[in-house]
Amino acid sequence: MTRWIIGIACLLCLCASHVLAAPLAGALTVETRGLFTRETVLEMPVDQPVPFRVFTVDRPDRVIVDFDGLVLPEVTGGGGVVSGLRAGWFTAGQSRLEITLARKARIVSAAMEDGQFRLILTETDAAEFAETLNPPEGWARLPTLTAEIAGDDGLPLVMLDPGHGGIDPGAVRDGISEKDIALTFGLELRDALLATGRYRVAMTREEDIYIGLRRRVDMARAAGADVFLSLHANTVTRGEARGAAVYSLSDDASDAATAALAALENQADLFVDVDLGAGDTEVARVLLDLARVETNARSGLLAGAMVETLRHSAGVIRTHPHRSAGFAVLKAPDIPSLLIELGFLSDAQDRLNMRSPIWRAKAIAGVIAGLDEWSERDRLMSGLTRQ
Repeated sequence: MTRWIIGIACLLCLCASHVLAAPLAGALTVETRGLFTRETVLEMPVDQPVPFRVFTVDRPDRVIVDFDGLVLPEVTGGGGVVSGLRAGWFTAGQSRLEITLARKARIVSAAMEDGQFRLILTETDAAEFAETLNPPEGWARLPTLTAEIAGDDGLPLVMLDPGHGGIDPGAVRDGISEKDIALTFGLELRDALLATGRYRVAMTREEDIYIGLRRRVDMARAAGADVFLSLHANTVTRGEARGAAVYSLSDDASDAATAALAALENQADLFVDVDLGAGDTEVARVLLDLARVETNARSGLLAGAMVETLRHSAGVIRTHPHRSAGFAVLKAPDIPSLLIELGFLSDAQDRLNMRSPIWRAKAIAGVIAGLDEWSERDRLMSGLTRQ
């Protein structure tokens, strides 16, 4: 009897695991078919059907497909009317396939049947494309997120922001994505900060989901963060570069490369349609500018401390390691903020470093030492200001 009970229990566990397994999609293919219609066909095998919705948006021209709970594969390439593809988690329960169009196109059909998702697109003119723009209300609006705060009350609160995530992989090199590097480092840094007993910690994301740039700033302000650290990795397509660097906010970029990097990072909000600050009244702008003057000075001191401690602990630091530009994610007017680039995915040694637990532990020690040094200086400066 006991054997029968154990056997039935095992069978039930197997059935439950099958039922609870997340639906999974296979590799996505893009083909051009037809002699006259020249349709672009996107096909993707799925192990179980899920609800989905498909719609077109402009600025830039895209076709968006949202799936309920479907685990999407890594996607690249294009063809026909498709110039680019992105896929990943948009929210905790919804994945998104974003298809960037090379030319105006309309949706011929979209279906999920016989173990296959199939989307057919065909080229169209501007007038018809405009008529087919049909984004559902709130398509770009993410649910309200609040960061969980860990640590003892009264301690300084550090908001960690692992860059990119979900549908936005960031830089990718040899199958290694910036979003994964940033999240791994962020989780390990959180644990190390809490272990010191000197800080509280919150994170903008603790899993592979997409969060817009403005929302990351809003989360930090809602949590009452004392400092904001956005974690990233860099890459170059030409030439060579390696080493960590820190970036702070400024209206004018410190150099052309940093201006280009800020423009690239700020493109993340193309996945949704957000306003990074337009519409403020003139009075509000003046007040914000006054707050930013003080905050930018504090961020500069934080950058200086972080450069020195990272140089000592991580060993590899860029030439001119403190740079500045108009990074959208650093625009909280009242929170000292830095963007930390851990290294270059385009450099083989940096890739090894960022994937090495030993190197990450050294870099994390440098970040914590930089925070410690800055916190003491900031406390002293605040006391002098009040006097």
